[in-house]
Amino acid sequence: MEERNNRLLNAKLNKYIVPGIMMSLALQLGNIVDTIFVSNLIGVEAMSAVTLSLPVETIVQLTGYCLGIGGSIAVGNMLGKRDKEGASKLFSATFIVTLVVGIIFSICALPAAEPVARLLVSGDGVLTGYTRDYIRVSMLGAPVIGIGLMMVNYLGVENHPELASAYLIAANVINLVLDYIFLRYTPLGITGASLSTVLGFLFAMGIFVLYIRSDKRNLHLILLKPGELGITKEAIITGVPMLIFMAANFVKALGLNTIIMNQLGEEGMAVFTVCDNVLLIVEMLTGGIIGVIPNVAGILFGEKDYVGIRVLCKKMLKYSYILLAVIFVLIMLFTEEITVMFGSGGGELGSHMVQALRIFALCVAPYLWNKFIISYYESIEETAIASFATFLENAVVVLPATLVGILVWKQIDGIGIDGIAAGFVATEIITAVAACIFRKIRHKNTSFYIVPDKNPGINLDFSIKSTMEEAQTVHKRIIEFCQEQGASKSKANLAAVCAEEMTVNIIRFGGKTSNWIDINLCLEDDLCRLRIRDNGVNFNPLEYQYDSEDFDIHGIELVKKVSKSMDYIRAIDMNNTIISF
Repeated sequence: MEERNNRLLNAKLNKYIVPGIMMSLALQLGNIVDTIFVSNLIGVEAMSAVTLSLPVETIVQLTGYCLGIGGSIAVGNMLGKRDKEGASKLFSATFIVTLVVGIIFSICALPAAEPVARLLVSGDGVLTGYTRDYIRVSMLGAPVIGIGLMMVNYLGVENHPELASAYLIAANVINLVLDYIFLRYTPLGITGASLSTVLGFLFAMGIFVLYIRSDKRNLHLILLKPGELGITKEAIITGVPMLIFMAANFVKALGLNTIIMNQLGEEGMAVFTVCDNVLLIVEMLTGGIIGVIPNVAGILFGEKDYVGIRVLCKKMLKYSYILLAVIFVLIMLFTEEITVMFGSGGGELGSHMVQALRIFALCVAPYLWNKFIISYYESIEETAIASFATFLENAVVVLPATLVGILVWKQIDGIGIDGIAAGFVATEIITAVAACIFRKIRHKNTSFYIVPDKNPGINLDFSIKSTMEEAQTVHKRIIEFCQEQGASKSKANLAAVCAEEMTVNIIRFGGKTSNWIDINLCLEDDLCRLRIRDNGVNFNPLEYQYDSEDFDIHGIELVKKVSKSMDYIRAIDMNNTIISF
């Protein structure tokens, strides 16, 4: 029986979307700003050096990003199951590992930068020097970048998407200001561009103080015994798709750089850099919406709220493609202006960029779909499908597709630059089709979502307004439902009394922010489970010791006495209470 109106969940998803977009915008903005400033204030060669440095940038970000993504999803599942202690242990373990790995990178920075640059760029030209200077500072700042990326992901699942976006916005505003100062008024050159990114991540960490002082925190840094660091495997397992994504990104960046430099030279690399940055802009805007899925779906999956998962996915896809349509039109209308922004300067190089970018724009629709399925399947622990799509998109398909595209286009126009864009379009389409086939092979006779259409057991699922008049109907609705399903009279009365007492106290205590209350009663075998979700102020009934004049005298204490178990968590910025009989 499904009667939930989903207004409560929709309202919370709307709250996550804007911070999510801002967080994604800020996360990608640093690379784009570096590229624009470097190309206009130093030159196109320096812009290409930023792209050639991407393999090293990927490795520097690997630990913090993978453990942050994997850890936050695993923690979301743990919090959904009310395991706060395990969640804090995992958070602490990933923090320690990220910091230690970052320090190792810093130690290796000075001796390793020169040989790595020679590996990425053949010869001893200006491009090699630019690349060396850029990656040296990135490696020195690895601890700061790693912890920053890790914390951003945890803040999302910890009811603080606004702090995550604020951190990244602050980091990139600082980066923007320092970029201009260093490149315009100091002799640092491209070193200044890399240094400004690291300092931005560092100075913005003051925002984390607000999280540390928050009363909404579920996670705490705790002292771990040496053997307890093994819990990091939970983050690694859940983060396998992201690990594969980062590893594949390394192979992709290194492979594309090699193919393009060998086949097309520095001009081809400049065109590719512009196309790649436009894709970053697409991800910057739509990725923030898709990024809500890992933060929320993990908790809903842990609670077995499959109806909520569907609401989440449909809403995020709808918003993403509306925004994508606007972006696509803007790219097509202002292609030349975009290339000038990246320092094309017009001429033959500018015309190559314009043509390639218009072809490249055709890949954004399947690209967004692939990003969505990877995030979704990762969140519901279908890591095989997510990893398969990730590996195809970022390694197996993209390199041969780009090479073939260049070679074919050389036969068409004698230049081959447009083949880069054609290769990316083919990659995204092939990945989407192959992932669909792989999912159907693994899960025959299931829909795209894989999870059941309905929540487990026999369910009464409804919503009420946070008013006493609505609360008075709860008892009757639950009794009628239990009678229809043949549940025992004693369990029906227990469920009805508990639901009524809890909703009454939520309404009295919830404050002005409490608008709706979602109530789910599940009859599964011999178990009767009541789940209540509201968007009022923080209210943990487990910490309530005795009834005061603010509450019904028999309310919460009565519920505690008659139930077998009672669990509470503050997740997705809502109170979530589960009571079992």
